[in-house]
This record gives sequence, C-alpha cells and structure tokens, in this order.
Amino acid sequence: MSVPAFGSYSGSVFTGADIAATAGMRWHPGAARPKFEDQVWSLAGWADAPIQMKPTEKTWDFAEIRYPGWQLVAKELALAWLASRDERVLALPRARRIPRHPRTIWARLYHLRFWLNWLHERRIHTLASVTQDHCTAFLHEYGFVLDKNGDVIRPKAPNGLRTVVSAMQEIADYGDLLHGDRYHRGFRPWGTTSPREVVGAPARPDFEAKTAPLPDEVLAPLLTACLQVIDVLGPHILDLRQALREERRKQDSVPLVARSLHDAGQLRDLLDRRLAIGEPLPEQEKGAVKRRLQQGWDPQDPLLRLNFRSLLRPAGHRDIARKVQASCRPMLEDAVARLGVAHLWGRDAALVPRADTGELVPWTLPLPALAADAVARIGAHACLVTTSALTGMRSSELMELAGGCRRPMEETAPGLGRHLIAGKVIKGRRWGGEADEWVVLDEVFRAIGLAEQLNDVQPGQSIFGHFQFDYGAIRWLRRWVNSPAGQRLGLSPIPDEPIHPRRLRRTLALEMAARPGGLLAAKVHFKHLTVVTTEGYAHRPGGAQAVFHHEWKTAEAKEKLARTVEVFRQFQEGRLPAGPGAEALLASFRSVEEELAQHDAGPAKAVSDRQIELLLKGKAATLHLGVANYCWFEDPAKALCLKLAGAKSASAPLTGMCDSGRCPQATHHIGHRQVWQSAADNATALLASPRIPPGEKTRLRAEHERAQRILEEIDKARGEE
Repeated sequence: MSVPAFGSYSGSVFTGADIAATAGMRWHPGAARPKFEDQVWSLAGWADAPIQMKPTEKTWDFAEIRYPGWQLVAKELALAWLASRDERVLALPRARRIPRHPRTIWARLYHLRFWLNWLHERRIHTLASVTQDHCTAFLHEYGFVLDKNGDVIRPKAPNGLRTVVSAMQEIADYGDLLHGDRYHRGFRPWGTTSPREVVGAPARPDFEAKTAPLPDEVLAPLLTACLQVIDVLGPHILDLRQALREERRKQDSVPLVARSLHDAGQLRDLLDRRLAIGEPLPEQEKGAVKRRLQQGWDPQDPLLRLNFRSLLRPAGHRDIARKVQASCRPMLEDAVARLGVAHLWGRDAALVPRADTGELVPWTLPLPALAADAVARIGAHACLVTTSALTGMRSSELMELAGGCRRPMEETAPGLGRHLIAGKVIKGRRWGGEADEWVVLDEVFRAIGLAEQLNDVQPGQSIFGHFQFDYGAIRWLRRWVNSPAGQRLGLSPIPDEPIHPRRLRRTLALEMAARPGGLLAAKVHFKHLTVVTTEGYAHRPGGAQAVFHHEWKTAEAKEKLARTVEVFRQFQEGRLPAGPGAEALLASFRSVEEELAQHDAGPAKAVSDRQIELLLKGKAATLHLGVANYCWFEDPAKALCLKLAGAKSASAPLTGMCDSGRCPQATHHIGHRQVWQSAADNATALLASPRIPPGEKTRLRAEHERAQRILEEIDKARGEE
C-alpha cells in the first residue's frame, strides 16, 4: 500500500529530530539514540529510566500500527507528549504542559494502536472521516475482554478505558501539530466531556479508598515469619550461601577429565575416602530420582537416591560407565548401607528457637543445592516484604533502594539514635525521580543490610531489582512458610490472600491510626512506628514520608471520630465510661444531647449520624488512643504525664508515662476491659510463682490491685456489679 502525501515525514515539524535531545532526556554515553524517522524507538540508553520500567516499555514499535500514514501520527503525538516544553507544543492551547512519563506514553501508544487499527480494518484511511458514531462503536467493542473465540468474558475496568479515550481526544488537541493526519476541524471525540465521565470511572478519592487493608490473620503470620527469617535464620542463610559458593568454586577448579568413569579402582579409592571420613554419601535431587524411576529403575534399588555426579566430581567425572556400575554395584550398595545418603547442605545445622514455643530445633534439614539456593531467595523476599510493610514504601521506591542506601546512625542522645535510608521517589516526580530519605525502624535497617548481602549488591546497584511482589516474593514466601520446613520452625501458615505494597501501605496507615500503642503482628511496636514516621515527616518536609504521614493522620482523624461516636452511642444506651475523666466526658456528651434535643430535624424528625459527627468533631480532635484507655487531651495543664515529665509546652500526651488510673483526662471503656483483665490475670500468675523475688511481688501486687480496681469501675459504669 502506498503512503499518501500526508504520511510523508518531510513536512513534519519533528523531521530529523533526536528524540532524547528534543525531550530533554539524559542519555548514557555511547548508547544508540533514536531518531524521529526510526520505525522503533529504543529507550534502552535512557540514563534516568526507573528500575520499575520494563524492557518492553522501553521499546516503542510503531510498526504495530498497520496503516503507515498513522505511524507518523503516533510518532508526532509521542514526541509532543515527551517534549511538552517545546515551543511548538506550547503554542497549542489544549496541549498538556506537564511532561508525561515515558511509561505512561508507552501505555497510551499501546491503547492508541487499537483505535487506529480498528479504523484501518473498516477501510477508513483518513482521520478526517471519523465521526462520533465511530468512536462510540469502537469503545463499545474495546470495552470487553474476549476469549480466543471472540466471546465476551467480562467488561474491562472503567479506569483502564480512560487511557484510550484520552488518547483518542488528544489527536484533536494536538491536531494543529500533526502532519501525518488529523480529525476534521472542530471535531473532538465526545466533545469536552472528560475521559472519566465518558467511561463512567469513579472520582479519584473513591478509587483510592478501594485498597483494602490486610486482615490481622494475614498480617500477623506474614510479619512473624519475615522477622523470624531475618533475625533468627539470616546469619545461617548467609553462612550456607558462602559455603555453596566456595564448593562451586572448588568444583569449577577441577577439570572435567571425561563424562563417565571407566576405572573401577578409582571408584574404590573415592569410596574408601568417604568411608574413612564417615560422612553420608550425596543424595540425589527429587527431580532426578523421578527421572530414574521413569527410566525403569526399581523403587527399592539401594542406589536410586545416590547422586553419582556429586560423588565423582572431585575426580573429574559426572557419571559411572554402565560396565563399571554393574561390576562395582556390590561395593556401592555396601557403602550406601554403611554411610547412608543425605543432601550435602545443611548437615549438622545450628539450633534455633521455634517461633511458637521457643524449643530449639535445627534451623534446616539437609538440603540439595537447588533448595539451598531457594532458601537464600526466601531470605531476600522476607527482607523485601518487611521493608514494604514497616515503611509504607511504594513498589517504585523499593526498587530504587541501592547498595549503600543505609546511612550511619545519627545519635540524638547517648545510646539513642535514628536509622536513615536514602532512595528515590518516582511517582509524581520529574523523570528519574527525586532523592529522598526515610527514617526507619531497626528491623527495616537490618532487613536491608541482609538483603544487600543475599543479593550481592555493590554500591549503587539496586538491592531488590525489578520484582513481582504478589506473584513473586509473596508466592515464594507463602509456599515456604506453609511447607513442612516452615511448620517445623513453628511458623503459622499464611492465608492465601493477595498481598502487595498498596495493601501493606494502607494497612500500616490504618493500624497506626487505630492502635498507636499496640503491637503489629505481636512483634513491632506501633508507638515506635508513630515516632519514626513522624520524625521522618519532620526530618524532610514535603518528602515521601510526609505523604505517608498525611495519609496516616487522615485515617487517624477518621478513626478518632468513629471511636468518639461509638462511645457516645454507648452513653445513650446507658453504658457509661469509667476512669478519672469520666465525669468531664459525660458532661460533654450531655451538652451534645441537649443540642440534639433543641435541633429542629425538619419533616424527617430524626437526627442523622452526620449531625452527631459534626457535634462531636471537636471532642474527637482531642482524643488520643491508648492500648488500655482513651486520653481526652483538652488541657495540657491537667495531663498527669506532662506533670511527671516536667514538660510544660507539649502539644500531645506522653503515652509512655500514662497512668490512666489517676489522670483526670483518661477514661476506660468496655473495649478496654480485656486488656485490664489480661493484666490482672498475668499479675495473679506471677504472684503465685515462687521464683519472683519479694521486692518484685510488692510492685506486682500494686499493679494487680490497680487492674482489679479499674475492672470493677468499668463493670459498675456499664451497669454490672
């Protein structure tokens, strides 16, 4: 097919353009630079490409658009999207002023080709012939996922269709710049209606709220397993990996004499040395055993599980000649009977405590080489999941963490300090991202250090690389934890539920908002996370941690309001609060009741939840959630914790010094009863123990009496004597 005149490159404003120079992209020295006329634009030389960017996203193949004239249209649009600050682009009134990321442009080109190829299939060879009916018909067909027979499986998500609608509209927005072809003047698909409205996609806030947090029954075993791998198994995994390397280096240094061993005397010498040492003979991999059975081996054959390759490698051979194997079978069977067979790696493993009972068990059973490599991969995956779960970092930010990102600890006081890691923020930032820092927990600091060693990361190299989280790291980790190996170490199974950084980030924000003094997966203190993320926010205002801090504070405000409304509803039902601050809280609630009684609800004659929330919003803002009490921090001068600490200008309570049994701003509620009951039961058990010294029992007795007194107050306040 001949290309029409409008498909000629000679008239385009971008003819002869160097893509990188026109778009202002930094390029690796010596790397091939794509030209505007090239059929394929390769961005492999882009120096600022994020690790998250896949190789396929760096290859823009315009030949996938079947009509040659529209290949030029796609190229002109792509370069205009990249070079949004070019004066020729700035002259267009509807052109986008903020440059799109190359990943985004690749996605738009991917969708755009379906639109252009759809027109080509219907023998439409100029965009000037396109009407709104064409656009509507295409979107209707494109909006469904089809099987190989062309039958509809399900409709596509509205948010996924926004891209193709936007690309269709921008052919009109950039029309004056396009030499390849354009819509007729005045036509724009769907007019001024936005792509979101065209496809019926929800507004962005509703879309973001759809990310559900992880339930406790998933988060607890996941983090417990990760921290067990990092803190308990990590040093042993490193030792195993080093031993594997040394053994492979030793084997590589032995030249291969011949594939098969034909000397029976040499085999006898090898076996004699093994018998002298007394070590078991090497065991065959499961896959190799299965292949032997398929080849006709007897399942009861004593040599079935013997690994000939590992046995003979020190002599420069991989197998035994059939004649030698037949003649030496009695000798081989005798050696197997006397020494047995076992996998090479993890023999005589060090003892470690089980995660559940603390009982000492070998950290691993003997492993074949492939399984030993897999254990190292499990360790790296545990480091990745821990870093994601305890920092709230996005996938793009995790991928940008590089060797040497851990900064020396900054001591704020003798024995006290904070851990900093340096990285990049990619989302919403200029190409290449922006440098940023995170203040992290010690658990995260150790996890990143272990990951650097397990992945052999050199300074400047990505620690985690380009990873698949749910279908990669989580799948491997879950399979190992739920296997006999994980169960032997006392790890609880991880339920089969999707886990990805967005859910971990959402979970962290909500959990910190709802239980700032509690425990995360029975291991990591929320109060530490609260301090760490807050300091990260103060350390670098406007940074990535500031964004997470905003998300957390927003969730915390919602949680405080919900808890306040819940307590008010309990008050209306006659279940009153207890504690020194109960009377002040009840006075506030009675005032709200009076306002509600005086309120004219109109024809509905009913008070809505929204009205109650508005009246309680001010009170909720003073609430600070504790493990065993609520603190209504209205007057710093009355706060017992500030008096004890001598802090006069604090804007928040010091939860570490809280004594809710005496503070006039603290209250106890039904939801706190279980915490106090557990404290009383623990004190009772310790007081009955003969191992507790008398001085400690005096302190425990006071704690027990306080817990019992608060329990009685809670029961009395809710009408139970």
